[in-house]
Amino acid sequence: MGAARSRRLLGALAGFAALVLTACGGGDRAPQVATEIEHFIAAAPSSPVPTDIWGDVQRFYAGRMYAPRWVGDGDEEQAAAALRVVQRAPAHGLGAASYDDADLPRLLASKQSIDETLGGDVARIARLDVRITATLLTLARDVAVGRTSPGSIDRRWKAARTPPDLVATLASATDAKGLDGWLDTIRPVHPEYAALQAALAALRAQLGDGADTGDERVRLLALNLERWRWLPDDLGARHILVNIPAFQMAVREKGQPVLEMKVVVGKPDRVTPVFSGQMETIVFSPYWNVPDSIAEGETAPAAARDPRFLSRNNMEILRRGEDGVSVVDPASVDWDDPDAIKALAFRQKPGPGNALGHVKFLFPNSYDVYLHDTPADALFAREGRAFSHGCVRLEKPDALAAYLLRGDPQWDDARIQAAMHQGEERHVAMKEKLPVHIVYFTAWPDGAGGVRTFPDVYEYDAKQSGSPAARGRVKVSSSAE
Repeated sequence: MGAARSRRLLGALAGFAALVLTACGGGDRAPQVATEIEHFIAAAPSSPVPTDIWGDVQRFYAGRMYAPRWVGDGDEEQAAAALRVVQRAPAHGLGAASYDDADLPRLLASKQSIDETLGGDVARIARLDVRITATLLTLARDVAVGRTSPGSIDRRWKAARTPPDLVATLASATDAKGLDGWLDTIRPVHPEYAALQAALAALRAQLGDGADTGDERVRLLALNLERWRWLPDDLGARHILVNIPAFQMAVREKGQPVLEMKVVVGKPDRVTPVFSGQMETIVFSPYWNVPDSIAEGETAPAAARDPRFLSRNNMEILRRGEDGVSVVDPASVDWDDPDAIKALAFRQKPGPGNALGHVKFLFPNSYDVYLHDTPADALFAREGRAFSHGCVRLEKPDALAAYLLRGDPQWDDARIQAAMHQGEERHVAMKEKLPVHIVYFTAWPDGAGGVRTFPDVYEYDAKQSGSPAARGRVKVSSSAE
């Protein structure tokens, strides 16, 4: 839900906040309020509540036989606890302007009773109760799965977290104490999320009340908190994590890195996609099957200009037919016939000059992206390493192969090196698949209470926030980067 709709929704809540902190006055009115709630939520969504949230509101009250939850029977603490939840939105990087109101402190101190404020109007009391519920469920959804869609940044980027049952968790928070901790039961479970929250709290304390408005560091932390809401809760006890802006890969066990290395990622015009997969195959001495886009835009034109281009780069041409795949003599190709060229495929044979180096690691995906070695080792000395066509190049591919095969006594270091340089492609199926997560975080906890920040290499921060791209590194804490 957009900030404007959130402000309108919470404006209604704030407008009635004085009622919330007083007794409903006359418990005999509860059945009348329940009837009003049932009639109210049976109608179309109350603007500006989104349809999906309205469905959750309906489920919440149906489970209560439409009894009011926040206002009634003199129970002031429940409504006060609900307002405290709303005021915690900034702790999750969600703007105070969307979930709070400048008049709330004054309204919280109000001593007016509901009867004095509403004249005992059960319809208005019912609507107040529903609006509080809708506000809480809206905030909960934003904390659990995010306010924005990753597809708005890159259409290929999909949210992967299974949202918790917000209605059930809210219903189970039956007292004020349970409600105070409710958001912590539905937020992302990853320790990095909690660490970014702590960094955000420390930063806000440093800036002082109201000083964080528009602060670039606050914005950066908020954007990265949002991205954790798009990841699955279970990354795998063992998994590979590639962080694009950091140009870094880590094999992690129980959340801790056991193998780290530099990587080269896609150019800004050929971005490495953000997604998750399951690594299942190691390919030693691989062929490089040239993607169609590269073949048509680069390889074929180069071969047409230079008859020796293919032989010099250890490449061959293939044609697929009814009898299978056959190698084509470059001299027989009509390089002036676009249709004839489109019917061909190009591949680079195994060897020291192969674009994939001596080994690649496959985790099947629709993007044809994988991890691989590279002959261009000099690129790892650069600070910014966005040079590939989309795949991820590894600084220490032999170390990754050794890690993945460590449980197999047949694959010692000597045999791995021999397979990498044998000049004949060999596929080795992994005994245990390993989750791979390619992620995009421009702020990452450093483990010492600080946060490391990285360049917005694909300008996703800018797209997510709708503001100009952040440049360089932003110091979030006093800890060294």
